[in-house]
Amino acid sequence: MTTSAHLEPTATSVLPGEEARVVLELRNSGDIVEAYHFEVLGAAAAWSSVEPAALSLYPGTAGQVTLLLRPPRDVALPAGPVPFAVRVQPQEQPQHATVPEGVVELLPVDALSAELAPQLSQGRGSGRIRIAVDNRGNLPVSSTFSGSDRGEQLTFTLPAGPTVTGPGLASFVPGRIRPRKRIWRGQPVPHAFQLVVTPDRGAPIALDGTFVQQPVLPKGLLKAVIAAVALAAVLAGIWFGLLRPAVRGVAKDAAKGAVAGPVETAQSQAAEAKQKAAGAESAAAAAQKAAGQSPTPAPSSSPTATPATPGAGPAPGPGATLFSSRLRATAAAGAQGSATYAVPEGRTLRLTDLVLENPQGDSGTVTIAVDGNALLAPALENFREQDFHWASPIVITANQKVTVTVDCRQVGHPASGPTPTTCASAALISGSLE
Repeated sequence: MTTSAHLEPTATSVLPGEEARVVLELRNSGDIVEAYHFEVLGAAAAWSSVEPAALSLYPGTAGQVTLLLRPPRDVALPAGPVPFAVRVQPQEQPQHATVPEGVVELLPVDALSAELAPQLSQGRGSGRIRIAVDNRGNLPVSSTFSGSDRGEQLTFTLPAGPTVTGPGLASFVPGRIRPRKRIWRGQPVPHAFQLVVTPDRGAPIALDGTFVQQPVLPKGLLKAVIAAVALAAVLAGIWFGLLRPAVRGVAKDAAKGAVAGPVETAQSQAAEAKQKAAGAESAAAAAQKAAGQSPTPAPSSSPTATPATPGAGPAPGPGATLFSSRLRATAAAGAQGSATYAVPEGRTLRLTDLVLENPQGDSGTVTIAVDGNALLAPALENFREQDFHWASPIVITANQKVTVTVDCRQVGHPASGPTPTTCASAALISGSLE
């Protein structure tokens, strides 16, 4: 054989998305000048090349070329050994071709992400959540889940065993949040919590969320029940104490006077019964007023009441005005910054809408707190703009403060415009001010 070739080293490793180099050494043992061409064989041929692509050697001389292994970062390319070979083809004496062989080890790529949906949940007894786990690596990942809150006011129902997510696939893990104690009546209470996704390789992933616990009994229900019971008792007393005896007495007197002047006697008794009934209605109206209810109108032979307009709700309190304020907080990387709104003296803010903004794509945490109690604490990297709406408003009384605090870990890089030097987050709070 006039041509010899070998790889140095014959085995190597590379991380997908990076490059590995293997030297191919050649020797021309013939007696003529020979030109060589190279071809990579095997599964690695699609992402490998030889530089230079051709080499000429004089008789009795040696040379070398470089094999470049560049596997793409693709979930379809699994981790593990990939055998390959290089065909060395002489141009003048093709029958003396040689094929040295080698192995390249594709290293594992860990690219796991997770997302909590929804970040804000609410309920009287419990709330449903779902964790989306996305594996963009080249090996299956087994993950376990846990949850906690600062005050230990919540319990978490999550899968007891690990969840396996294949390369290039996503897993959706259901869960449930339940408060340890019920709130029977009063204002809704927000609970900030954190879920942790722990993969078998790589760092754990923390997901922040908020559960708003609603009271079991709607506001004003207890007063309405007490007033209804009191009204029923008053009406029953009026019937058995006044109306029923009066009606029976009128009937008896009318029967006794049937022989002498039946018509006149019946008219007299009817007028007396009418006067007593009017007095009973006045007493019932007074009892209803004392119970805190609107007087019940007397029945009429031709109803004229107009039904309520569909969709009409209770009118806002006296002096209520629409409210909207934008709080913008900035901070340098590794620092905190905040912005605050204080409810004026003698006023009450009913917060119904909240819009969070992260226009730069910063990384870190933004915390929305009411008088020092955290309402929301989402991670900045999970959103650019996110809005929340509450059917039952969050009531913030006079002199209490709404605070937006940004904990900047890394300043973002917008697609256009100058590069910022600080994190910048904002919160648009809306509702009514009474």
